[in-house]
Amino acid sequence: MSEPIARYYDASKNPDGAFLPGVPLADLPDSLYITFPAWLRASIDASPMYRKTKAPTETAPLGAAPKADKE
Repeated sequence: MSEPIARYYDASKNPDGAFLPGVPLADLPDSLYITFPAWLRASIDASPMYRKTKAPTETAPLGAAPKADKE
């Protein structure tokens, strides 16, 4: 069983390779996220490159029919 993820990293929101000192540019598991001090967790949450939910993998245009599964 994999460890729950506290924050998901979205590299597309970080084209310049910016970082917060001590915070990896990767998904942050719960066990790591809780070790950061409150001020650093607030910075992570304020950053657009980390999300609480996983980014959607594909978005369909509004009004588009869902894709049929290939057999």
